Amino acid sequence: MVQEDVRPALDVDFDAVLAGRLIQPVFQPVVALADERPVGFEALARGPEGPFREAAALFAAATRAGRAAELDWMCASAAGRHFRTAELPEELALFVNLNPDTLVLDPPDEVIKEYTGLTQERPVVLEITEQSVMREPARLLEAVLDARRRTARIALDDVGAEPGSLAAMPLINPDIIKLDRSIIQSRANSWAVSQVVNAVLDEANRRGAQILAEGIETREHVAVARSLGATLGQGWLFGRPGPLPPKDVRCSEHELARVKSRRVSRTTPFEVLAPTTDVHPTTDDLFENMAEHIEYQAKQTSSPAILTVNVGDGGFDDEARLRHTYLTNRGIDVFVLGTNLPHDLGGRIRGIPLLETDPLVHERTVLFVGSRYGSAAFARRHGDTLDAGTCYDPEHVIEATLTLVNRLPA
Repeated sequence: MVQEDVRPALDVDFDAVLAGRLIQPVFQPVVALADERPVGFEALARGPEGPFREAAALFAAATRAGRAAELDWMCASAAGRHFRTAELPEELALFVNLNPDTLVLDPPDEVIKEYTGLTQERPVVLEITEQSVMREPARLLEAVLDARRRTARIALDDVGAEPGSLAAMPLINPDIIKLDRSIIQSRANSWAVSQVVNAVLDEANRRGAQILAEGIETREHVAVARSLGATLGQGWLFGRPGPLPPKDVRCSEHELARVKSRRVSRTTPFEVLAPTTDVHPTTDDLFENMAEHIEYQAKQTSSPAILTVNVGDGGFDDEARLRHTYLTNRGIDVFVLGTNLPHDLGGRIRGIPLLETDPLVHERTVLFVGSRYGSAAFARRHGDTLDAGTCYDPEHVIEATLTLVNRLPA
């Protein structure tokens, strides 16, 4: 007997939306605050008239149906086609939003073809939402690097909506940091808002990134955005989502930033950090003291951060588990690498088992990366001793952390 389809009628209707490719892009201007002229347009999705007209309803239905990535790619493809055929000044950029869970998947051929052509003709800014960047960091970082190789810029979207994700900002290394509308429209001078703004300003100043303020609806919002260091803006004050403008639109004279790419090597933290500082022979006990000093810094921080610990072929005992559980309870992401480690080390500590052939087996490392700082203790086994050193240069510590990203599990 054929089993009847008992899905809700709305979900059946949603299948028809995808089957008929009934997705239409609309575009909202992104302007330079200095002259309030567009530097580009962000593509947003609209469905047919009815319950799936708005993007939120579309993606909610796609998530229920397990087809969110399919919808994401369909929206990106439609936006790219419309933008390529529009007679706009070639310096105007297309901002396109992709969920990190979609970005780590292999795109369909039509999307590759569309964006290969588009990036050769116009600037493209790939927007990544900050809330889930740590879900599959290895594959996400590889996708980001691939996008950069295709000349796309990277924007980190909705920064401030979830302050705990700020720690991942240095790893993504965005060209553009988009402050969430809640930051611009907040009337409260809260500690959380200050924490976000200080971290974003520090990253922008250090790397040369631009800050884009979302949700600008009034002149007061413009003043707030400028006071927070924003040079780009987006919101109803400058234009609501709609069709692309005519070809004679006056675009801004201000260019989009492009930060310097970080080196992502397939080596180890020791090989990255040893040339940058003094390295001396030490004992296991003395190295433990060095590592504890880095962990003490993690205990003192009140900001989002990432602690990565490599125990090599050593053990991970209950005392270490208690220390790191305490850190995860303070909002710090903790990763522990080592041989014979389970993926679940208790609490929210993520274990990464190492192969016996991995050179990390012979190293010990503690890397602490925050949105505004970085410190490390590192060592490599040499006979009965360890060659060890410390580093407090954030850029070098971030580069060392990136050598481990490809080992992180989903």
